[in-house]
Amino acid sequence: MPSGGYRPGAGRPRKSPDATPAGVPVSKARKKPVAKPTAYPDVMGDYFAEAMKECADVVPTAAMLREELLAFITARGCDNLIAPQTITDYVISRQGFLACGAMCRRRGRMTSDEKLSPYVTAGQGYYKAMQADFNLIMQIINKYSGSQEQEQNAFLALLQNKGF
Repeated sequence: MPSGGYRPGAGRPRKSPDATPAGVPVSKARKKPVAKPTAYPDVMGDYFAEAMKECADVVPTAAMLREELLAFITARGCDNLIAPQTITDYVISRQGFLACGAMCRRRGRMTSDEKLSPYVTAGQGYYKAMQADFNLIMQIINKYSGSQEQEQNAFLALLQNKGF
């Protein structure tokens, strides 16, 4: 059978989409599968809730973390530049990371069947989210901070005093 060439319309004609295979009745023809909506469980949220229940005495509250971050931002003069949602996302991610870390210390990083604990995986997800939010906050602070001076690096000052 020829496969066709560069000319438009050349080659073997296309099969019509409603054609059925030979010898198969029309009622048994292939039907397109219908995708069923699937609801996935919120596994990360479940582990976070369990970790917060068991480690409430070790993990700081969201209010404490928020106050700590707001004090850091206010000290640099950028208190109205960072969106409140970014701060909230950072606080929740940090609290989740700390809770999962506490659960890993309490229960161990491995399960009884030699697999990683689900708290390790959840902690990694919270850590990535926390780092992304913190990097955004720090970019804003570095760009708009009132003090544009760099902090004194003790090691660099030691090297400069030695004559390097």
